[in-house]
Amino acid sequence: MSCPFTSRATSLAAILSIMLCATATAYSHNKPRRVKFVHGKTSATVRGRIAGYDTQDYVLEARSGQHMDIRITASNPETYFVVYTINGKGTEMNETDHYSLNTTESGDYVIRVLMMRSAARRKGASSNYALTISIK
Repeated sequence: MSCPFTSRATSLAAILSIMLCATATAYSHNKPRRVKFVHGKTSATVRGRIAGYDTQDYVLEARSGQHMDIRITASNPETYFVVYTINGKGTEMNETDHYSLNTTESGDYVIRVLMMRSAARRKGASSNYALTISIK
């Protein structure tokens, strides 16, 4: 005698697997890039391009108590960034091309560049950008 819960659980597991695979392919995370400052400089500018739901992560080291200032200029006006602290918590900011924060922990911070969903879903959507990061 077969158990009806086994086939139901198997079906549910298959559906969840398909949904996770579809989500993973819809959002492409490019390889993170480390931002390095030229010796004696307090800022750096990186340039890149994202398309659709792509994101690009930039990793940089900061010490506790420093002031970080981030600006982005982009060909698509719906290109933004989110800052993640070393514990993985995202900042509260959204939809801005400029953000400043005082670092509270020492370690690597991640800045993720992305297009807002409403822009990313448009056919052929892409954005060329310049991200300038200053730490003092």
